[in-house]
Amino acid sequence: MKNLHSWILLLSIFIYAQGSCQVGIGTTSPRGALDINSPTTNNKGLVLPTNNSPTNMTNPQGGALAEGTVMYDNTEKCVKFYNGSTWSNCLCDTCGPSTSTIIADCTQNGFTGSYTSNIPLSGTTFTVTITNNSFSTSTLNLQPSDLVLSGVTGLTVSSVSPTTATLNAGQSQMLTYTITGTPNNKGTLTGTWSKLSLNCSNSVTVAPGVRFAYWGTAYSIGTSTFSTFNSQLTNTANYGPTGTYNKIGGFNFIDITSILGSATAASLLANYDVICIGANTEIDAASSLKIKGYVDGGGVATILLDQSFNTAIFQTFGGTGSVGAGATNGVTTTDTTNNGVFGTGTNASITGFGQQGRILLSQLASGSVVLATETASTNDIALWKTGTGGRAIFSWDEGVYRSSNITGTVIDTPQEIFLHNIMAYLLNARGF
Repeated sequence: MKNLHSWILLLSIFIYAQGSCQVGIGTTSPRGALDINSPTTNNKGLVLPTNNSPTNMTNPQGGALAEGTVMYDNTEKCVKFYNGSTWSNCLCDTCGPSTSTIIADCTQNGFTGSYTSNIPLSGTTFTVTITNNSFSTSTLNLQPSDLVLSGVTGLTVSSVSPTTATLNAGQSQMLTYTITGTPNNKGTLTGTWSKLSLNCSNSVTVAPGVRFAYWGTAYSIGTSTFSTFNSQLTNTANYGPTGTYNKIGGFNFIDITSILGSATAASLLANYDVICIGANTEIDAASSLKIKGYVDGGGVATILLDQSFNTAIFQTFGGTGSVGAGATNGVTTTDTTNNGVFGTGTNASITGFGQQGRILLSQLASGSVVLATETASTNDIALWKTGTGGRAIFSWDEGVYRSSNITGTVIDTPQEIFLHNIMAYLLNARGF
């Protein structure tokens, strides 16, 4: 009897379908070509044809698949349909590992340019590549606020190009966000981009930058008079994340000539990593005391003398007598400070330029270490380190940084190697 009832039900469905071209399962009033519904059956789902790949689906009548064919892809865990030429992507946003119809990629370019703390950015951007994998045109309206920066302060997303992106099916577009400002700290800078349901992120390392302050507008490292030596400092092959001295990202030269009088040792220590005191302008005793306080507190300084110049600061650091008139040529000692990351700097011939100061061995403060002497006499001192922790380097002549032995941007002459080993020594002493 049960089988008879089943046959009667199937026959009824068949007769109704033939008469109305509609099929109702669980209902005698189908609301479409197929209506599966009934108070007693609508708690059951529809199980679609299932396969691990759309490429396995076939037309039972032979030939191409019919447009509108639907299946469940149990590899990507989602429903797909055939549009007459290709299979669609997954028909939901959150099912399985399928790819969204529009994707955003921050890894192709991400951050571009150089990022160093305390050095203003120039030409730096963050790039997002968006790709339209759907079958229709999509448009995105863009603003700088789409990109959020974190991990490093002092930076702003100032603009985006283009401001509107219209992508046809299968098309990709690069979105470029301009980043401006000065990184306030070293660390990891992260850019997180989001728009509607799209998002991606990328990161870049912000290397520590050296805040190199100089006093004296003419004869000091950092001024145009020392352009060749400055170019060696700013050459990233010499000083940079992949350079010979790789603990820093670069140098930022800052003129403190006009503000030293109102500064304190504490403010100097907080704002500057290295201070150079130039020659040919006499620094007074009060300012000299601030530089000594800066060094005592952990700062490092390179102090340039010249004939009869900078006696006050020489005496502030414990020297006696006055700066006299010296000779041009010198030679480095065998002290290990002279050797370093840039090579061997001991027993190297060095020369000044123009006039030179002269300091005798007997004039040096107790505990000073001689790094170079005048060639004619080891009692005539050319370079030495002194002060707390040996963090102050004195030079008998500012011209040692701009003589004919300082050429090009590559550090390769004995004098260049010696001087840059001294600079590396100061940076290490400052904690880089």
